[in-house]
Amino acid sequence: MTATDTITHAQPTDHKSRKQSASDQLRNTVADAQDSVNQAAQSVRDSATTAVQAGADYAQTFQGEFDSAVRRNPTLAVLGAMGVGLALGLALTKRS
Repeated sequence: MTATDTITHAQPTDHKSRKQSASDQLRNTVADAQDSVNQAAQSVRDSATTAVQAGADYAQTFQGEFDSAVRRNPTLAVLGAMGVGLALGLALTKRS
């Protein structure tokens, strides 16, 4: 057998199977990317839910403490509100 015979008898490359294989690899890569994005989105949702719940708990605690302080010292609360109103009034009034 000569070198020429070996070359002519080589198996022809199957382009269809290569295209199919590349297509399958691309599909798998896209599916993996989608899974990664979905996992990241779920992680962000879980973190946001936890943060919102913590914020709501803090706001309820603060409101309860504020209500208690106002009930203990109503005069101080009224004077504080008047002071805030006066400060805002002075800050927002246009001076000529």
